[in-house]
Amino acid sequence: MTGLAIEAATEHVEVLVMGEEGEPLAHEVEDVGHGHTRRLAPLVARALAHARVRPKHLSWVAADLGPGSFTGVRVGLATAHALALVAGSELCGASSLAALALASGVRRSLVVPLVPAGRRDLYAGFFRADSRGNVYVLAAPRVAPIEELLGDVREAHVLVPGSAVRFVGPGAPRVAEILERAYPGSTGSGWRHGGLSALDLARAARSDRGPAAGLPARGAAFRALYVRPAQAEERVRRRVNAAEPTQIRELRTTDLGEVAAVEREVFSDPWPESFFARELGTPLIYARIAEREGRLAGYSVAWLGHGTGHLGNLAVVPGMRRRGVARALLEDLMARARAIGVEDITLEVRVSNFAAQWLYRAHGFRLAGLRRGYYRDTGEDALVMEWRP
Repeated sequence: MTGLAIEAATEHVEVLVMGEEGEPLAHEVEDVGHGHTRRLAPLVARALAHARVRPKHLSWVAADLGPGSFTGVRVGLATAHALALVAGSELCGASSLAALALASGVRRSLVVPLVPAGRRDLYAGFFRADSRGNVYVLAAPRVAPIEELLGDVREAHVLVPGSAVRFVGPGAPRVAEILERAYPGSTGSGWRHGGLSALDLARAARSDRGPAAGLPARGAAFRALYVRPAQAEERVRRRVNAAEPTQIRELRTTDLGEVAAVEREVFSDPWPESFFARELGTPLIYARIAEREGRLAGYSVAWLGHGTGHLGNLAVVPGMRRRGVARALLEDLMARARAIGVEDITLEVRVSNFAAQWLYRAHGFRLAGLRRGYYRDTGEDALVMEWRP
């Protein structure tokens, strides 16, 4: 199973050719600055030549999914896609943050990989390492200056009591003094301070750890993990969403067939239609439908009353995503909670569901607990998040 790994998420680029037993056959390293477009293809060609491997003989090609340099991630993914297409090989990938955390070798720790994000910002991941060194994703990555990220670290650290804090990756040296003041000894390992590694990437991308470790499920389609969208893309999306407002109304029994069909499409552990029907008759239920142009776009099911609330389900029709549907449903729920004096709302979300976590955080939800192995289909943990008006 000869393969090739392309680590191009930062200015430090590595291309690694691995043999059938996992042994390195060729390893090219270069600090390319902003020259990913110009330099990556020659590095790949040189690595293949040194390894005496033709592209058609590659069984797999791995690429870093980000976060990191927008250009580097895109060029790396495009190159990997092209090679895999030509060779008919498996395309696989891992995020820069997961590759760092999984290779760090730490135990009983909150592992926080840091990757430069331009100017004063850093990308930060959040993982937990158990007493045997098994690493699991804990929460969605964030991007911010280190002063803000330390607040996120404190919030995540509460979820793994008794654990040390370890910062790894090429972003750590930039702010080591600040990190050491906050958590003495937290940067002492020096893990990958010099740059991301194609070997770490290959091992993570080829592992079978899946979503519980913050990796794509084997065989599933994957996308780049940018953490923050391009500004131009966001401006266009806002204009489109403003031109097509989302309408919110009560979820009725006549909607249940369509809702249950979406539930089965969206979730790997769907609620049955009978559950929706039964809950619609309970006194504390607050269930809503989102529509765009008269069509079902999403729905939410929550329970509100006695000073507290719980959001049990929020789903968006796949073809309606990234159009403000989830935001409209969540804001409607929060407005209702304020109106009736609800003091807090809780929810559970998969640790790998980064998009949902970003949405909830943007609306004031914070980490409140961890339910380990909560989702039976993947073995993932569930984050408990809480909102207070």
